[in-house]
This record gives sequence, structure tokens and C-alpha cells, in this order.
Amino acid sequence: MRFGVQLFGIGNQVRENPSGVFNRLADCGIRFAEPCIVLGEPLKECPQFWEMEEYEAFAGGIENAGLRVESCHILIKEDFESAVGKLKIFAEKYQIRQFVLGCPEEINQTVYQDYADFLCSLAKELKVSGADVLLHNGKNEIKGKIDGVSAYEWLLRSCNGNVYAEPDVGWLLAGGEDPESFLWRNQKYIKALHYKDFKRCNPTPDSLSAEIEKEEDYRETAVGTGLVDMAACFQFARASEVIQYLDQDSSEGDIFEDICNARETLAGLTSVRDNTVSILCTLDVESGEVKELHRYHKVIEAPNWCPEGDTLLYNSEGRIYQYRISEDAESLIDSGFCDNCNNDHVLSPDGQNLAVSHSESGWMSQIYILPAKGGGPRQVTENAPSFLHGWSPDGGSLSYCAFRSHEGKMAVDIYEIDASGGEERQLTKENGFNDGPEYSPDGKEIWFNSTRSGLMQIWKMNRDGSGQRQMTFEEQNNWFAHVSPDQKRVVNIAYSSKGLDPEEHLPNMQVELWIMNYDGSERKKICSFFGGQGSINVNSWSPDSKELAFVKYELLHK
Repeated sequence: MRFGVQLFGIGNQVRENPSGVFNRLADCGIRFAEPCIVLGEPLKECPQFWEMEEYEAFAGGIENAGLRVESCHILIKEDFESAVGKLKIFAEKYQIRQFVLGCPEEINQTVYQDYADFLCSLAKELKVSGADVLLHNGKNEIKGKIDGVSAYEWLLRSCNGNVYAEPDVGWLLAGGEDPESFLWRNQKYIKALHYKDFKRCNPTPDSLSAEIEKEEDYRETAVGTGLVDMAACFQFARASEVIQYLDQDSSEGDIFEDICNARETLAGLTSVRDNTVSILCTLDVESGEVKELHRYHKVIEAPNWCPEGDTLLYNSEGRIYQYRISEDAESLIDSGFCDNCNNDHVLSPDGQNLAVSHSESGWMSQIYILPAKGGGPRQVTENAPSFLHGWSPDGGSLSYCAFRSHEGKMAVDIYEIDASGGEERQLTKENGFNDGPEYSPDGKEIWFNSTRSGLMQIWKMNRDGSGQRQMTFEEQNNWFAHVSPDQKRVVNIAYSSKGLDPEEHLPNMQVELWIMNYDGSERKKICSFFGGQGSINVNSWSPDSKELAFVKYELLHK
């Protein structure tokens, strides 16, 4: 995911040691820097706002550290025409795409309407330079009301879609608003998200549920250690594919340590799936018709279609289940000690056995084989982590994605192993993240996905690893190619290129299914839905090659 830092809280440190600050942020995993810039008279009372000339002096250090500037907070202290001219040049020179402004201090409808007119004029001027105007919030414009809604929301609506939002979830809380509810009801406006956090000065047992009534009741704390529901806000940001900025203005210790810890907290939420409903579906690849077979108030993942055509397998909560389509009935498969199975499981060609990826702890997955109807598992791989994806048509081999250390560096490559076990065989040795290996029905080729050309794309190779060639080329991240049983078509799931890193395939995002002929021709999109990780990780073609099984998800939220 894409995490950034607003530089207001460390603006003075930047002045003292620009390259040191930017490199330290990059070392923490920060990808974006968001400076604060004043146009016109310098702010002596608020030196964290840089003058434009200062930004230009710092720009080289930002770039050298591998950081990007997608947005800037702007305070305009000069006439409109002069400010617009500078911002246009600024946007075009540095490829800045978002200029963020605050709200008027006086909560008055006339004042706010005049400001809405100003923002719309500014947005119209900057649009020609490829930049948008975003509106930021403090506490007062959340507490203050106009026509029964917060002044901030009133202002956004009065701009008629010309101006977007960069809300701060901490100040939403401080203004008496539920951040989760606010974010979802204003989703269409939000282009970026700020994280600030607060805790009570004098906590009491019932204070966690109390509304903030006085500013002095609360004080800023390190992001992720206060009262803001970070998981709920993160799920919104992930689903909306917006950049997430840490807004740490102060610290009781080392502010850089706070930033690094906050980034780790957010990164640890990338797979959170609280309040998720799963819907098991089938898709007719000719008509495009989607049928919803069953809704689950739990997470289910990765359906396999069994050879007899009336049964689907999937994993949920570490176990493997079968679902009988004609009976609309679920039953648990006995997988013995393999009770922490992930969404990498494959049926043997004859349907008699099931290979699963099970982890004794954490993500250290290993591959096991057990009877498809249930029974004791047999371990196949010795090395971990190994994530299963394919079973050869002759039944003799398994293909999988594995994380292995080579010369002190972790590499992610495609491996093959005999179904009976033994030594693993490495098939890819290219740079990049290589995943999702699946055999063609004739057993001659293996399809997989790789980041070696930049974005995640679909590739295929000969069974022995030779002849590796790229098969998709869109400006998107293509994952998990699945070949139809008749070997005529290949389907894959696709993520956008903006919302996550190429090596990530996360849950609860907007995704698409794409299909093409086996030779790569006639490629097209066939379905869009809310899904991602778990939707179609393994081959889920029906035996007659006419339908696909997949899982879409719904996120329950306030």
C-alpha cells in the first residue's frame, strides 16, 4: 500500500538536515512526502510552512531518497491570479497532482459560499495543469454546522464535484464525528486520507466511548496509539485506493520513531478483513451472467470446482469445506492436523486427492496431500514458505511459489516438486516476484505471474522453465492465470496499478476478471466486482469450461 507523511510536523528538521530526514523516512517504508507551502508573505508564526523557493531547494533530496510528492498543502497569502500562475508552473514542473487547502475559520454560510466559489475557480484553473484541489479539515469545521451538517461537508457539497477531500480522521474524531461513518458517506469526494490520533488527558473507564466535547479533554498521541479506529479507516482507504498520510505534529519521544511505528501499524492492516461478508458465485463466460450461490458471514476463499461438476471446495478459517451446489449445503472436510490452510489448494487430476498449503505458524506455509474426502495429510515440501498452485495433468508433480534466500537476499520464484516429495526444482531465476504457477491441461507449459517487467503481468513457460514469455501488457496488475480444461481460454484477476504495489494482492478492493484465448488473442474484461485476495487464487473453471467460480465480498461498515 501507499503510505506518506505530511511534513508539517518535521518541517524544521528538514531545514536542518534535508537529506537525512528524507532518507530516514524512506528507510521507514514511507513512499510519499506531503509538504506545506505558503504563497506570498512568509508565516513567521508557523515556520513549518515553506516558501516555494525552499521546496525547490529540497526537491532534489526528496527525489534522491526515492520519495514522491503527489500533493502539497497550500496557504495562499497573495492575490488569486498570482497564486494560480505559480501553482500551474509548480504542478507541471514537479508533477504535483493535488493541492490541499484548509477551511475558513468563521463558520458562516455566506463566508463558506464565497469560499466555495473561490475553490471552484481555483480547481478550474488548475485542472488544465493536471492537478485537483482538495479540502482539508480541522476540528472546528466538523463541530460547526451549516444546514444541519458539518461545515466541512456543506462546503464539499457546495463545490458540486469540482473540489475533493483529504479528511483527517483524528480531527473528525475531535469534532465529535465517527470517522468510519464520515468516510463512507463522503467516499465520492475523498482522494487522500490523513491520520492523526488523540487520547484522553485523564482517561476514565467509560471514556473510550465518550464524545469529545472540549479540546482540552484530549491531546495528540502517536498515530495508532489513540482512540481512532485505524482498522476501520484503513479498510476504507484500501477499498478506495487513496494515499494514506501520517500527520504527526508532535511527539512525547522521537517523532521519527513514532512515524515508523505508525507506518508499521498501518502496514500490518493490509490483510485485515473485519466485518466481511463472502458471496460464492459462478460466472458464465459466454453470457457474462453471474449467479450468487450462497452468502457467508465469514471469509471464504479460493473455490476449486470438483470433476463431477456439482461440488466446490474452498477454505475458511484455516479449514477446507465442500459446497454441494444442488443442495446449497456446506460440509467440513477432515484435514487432520492441517487446520491452518490458506487459499492455495488444488485437486489432483482424478479428483481423488487434495493438496493444501498449511502453516504451523505465521506464513511459513508447506504443502501436504490428503484424500479429497478427508483423511490424514502427508507432507510434500520440506522448505518453507511454499504456496501451492498447480498439479500436473499426469499427477506426478506440484508447482508452487516459494520464498528462498539466495546470497543473503530473499527471492520469490516458481518451483516444482514430485507429488511423492523429494528435491524441489527451481524454474524461474529472474528478478521480480514470481507467483501463481499452473500447468496447462496438456502438461507442456506452466502459466504464472511476475513483476519482472514492472507491473505484475501474466507469463508462461515450458514445463522445464525454458521459453519464458510475457502474455499480458495492460497498465494494471494481472494475477493468477487459470487455464480452462479444454485449453482454449485463460482467465485472470486484475488490480489497478495505482492502489497497491505490484507484488501485493490484497483483499476487499475493486478488481476485474479478464479472459483471453490460450495464445493471448481476443483479450477482454468480463467482470468487475469487490474482491481480491481469496476471490480466485486457484483454478476454478467448471469441468465443461463454460463457467468460473469466484468469491466476491461485501464490507459491512457504518
